[in-house]
Amino acid sequence: MKTSVLVLASLFVAAGCTAKSSSSSTELGVADQLLVADDQEASDTDDDAESGIDESLSGADPLDPQTPAEGSDAERLDKIRKNPGRFFQPAGCITTTIAGNVATHVFANCTGPHGMKTFNGTVTSTWTFGEGTASVTHAATDFHINGNTISGSRIVSYSKAGSVYTKVRTGAWSGETAKGKAITHTANFTVTYDTATKCVTRNGTATSSVGSRDFSRTVSNYERCGVFYRGCPKAGGKLTLKRNDRTLVIDFEGGQDVQITLPSGVQVDRQLVCLDK
Repeated sequence: MKTSVLVLASLFVAAGCTAKSSSSSTELGVADQLLVADDQEASDTDDDAESGIDESLSGADPLDPQTPAEGSDAERLDKIRKNPGRFFQPAGCITTTIAGNVATHVFANCTGPHGMKTFNGTVTSTWTFGEGTASVTHAATDFHINGNTISGSRIVSYSKAGSVYTKVRTGAWSGETAKGKAITHTANFTVTYDTATKCVTRNGTATSSVGSRDFSRTVSNYERCGVFYRGCPKAGGKLTLKRNDRTLVIDFEGGQDVQITLPSGVQVDRQLVCLDK
C-alpha cells in the first residue's frame, strides 16, 4: 500500500518541500539529516516490497490493489495465480504456479506497480484461508527490487468488516540497498482500507539498520483519503524517527502542511509534495 507517509522523511529536507513560515529557515543538523536519509533508504525498500509483493501477489485487481482475493479457496487461489501478471510488464515476465496452498512467483525483468522496475527472483507464498480472512507468508532469498537485494519473509493477515479491509503485516528481511549498503529491517504495521470512502489508515513500528547505524520509525494515526497513494494525509497523524538519544517528530497538520520537532525542541514548518483533494 504505497502511501506518502512512507516517503515523508526526505520531503522536509529536499527540494520537494517549500517554506511555510519564517521558522522554516531552520535547517536540520548533520546527525538529523543522516537519520532522515537512512530512514528514507530503508522505507523506500520496504515500500517497494509492500507494493510489489504484498499487494500484487494477493490476488487483488490492479484497479484496487488494496483488496485481496475473495471467494472460495479455489477461487482465491485462481486469482492469486492469474492476477499478478496484470500488475507487471512486459506480459509474461512473471510466472505463477500453484501447488496446494503454495504459490511460487518467478519474476524475470519485470516493471512493476507505480513504475517500479527490475523485479527479479522468486517469491514463495504460503496461504491459509478462513471465513472472511486470509494469511500468507511471502518468503524470498536474494530477491531484487529496484536495485535493492532482500532476503527474508513477510507475514500478512487480512480480514474484512463491512467495507473495511484490515491488513496486519509483520516480518524481517536483510540485504543490500541500491547504494550498496548493508540493511536490515523488521516491521509490524496495521493498515486499514475502506472501499467506500477510499481512506487508508496506518499504525505501527519498524526498526532498521543501514550500514552500522540503527534507528526506529513509529507511525501513529496516519490517515489519507483518495487521490491514490499521492494523496495528502489528514491532520492528527505522526511520524517519529529515533536513533539513540535523537528524536525527530513529524506532525501532520492536514493537506500539505507538516510540523517537525527537532531534538532541540525547535519546531519547523514544511510542506509536503502531495495532492490535496
